[in-house]
Amino acid sequence: MYAQSSLRKHHLNYFNHILELFKPYLSKDFKLKERSFTDNRTNINYSSVQFATLSLPCFNYYKDIFYNSENLKIVPSNIENLLSPRGLAYWIMDDGSLQNKGLHLNTYGFTSQDILNLKSTLENMFGVNTLKCSIHKHKKGFRIYIWEESMEVIRHNISQFMHKDMLYKINSGNIK
Repeated sequence: MYAQSSLRKHHLNYFNHILELFKPYLSKDFKLKERSFTDNRTNINYSSVQFATLSLPCFNYYKDIFYNSENLKIVPSNIENLLSPRGLAYWIMDDGSLQNKGLHLNTYGFTSQDILNLKSTLENMFGVNTLKCSIHKHKKGFRIYIWEESMEVIRHNISQFMHKDMLYKINSGNIK
């Protein structure tokens, strides 16, 4: 299932981009599901839209490596061999947020060891152009922060994979 809870125009454009990517894996009569909900903390109403793919054997490989036997999300021990610049771009578009001049990547559902493994993978992802990363505590859990001085490396390596409406997440106005 894929969902988008912020229905601002640029997020909706990105949602439609994802929907197009997954159209071959949807039933012929699929319907987008829309829902509204109230955030109990803020009492603000939000809307979301979502779709689900068919359950197909081609997705089993990913389920097997990214979920454990209790069906909990995990980071595979060989994530450094799996995470590509394109994969990082989609991670940022889905679960990243510009913070000051750096970038937070949400990792709330992972164990401490998984987060350390992801941090190490990110730090070494671009060879000699190492990324400066740290782990920050947030009320929802822990997340990885990519420092401002590493953002040019991020922009250089992933901007070509970013949807135009999501480039703001890597402060694309600074692309040289």
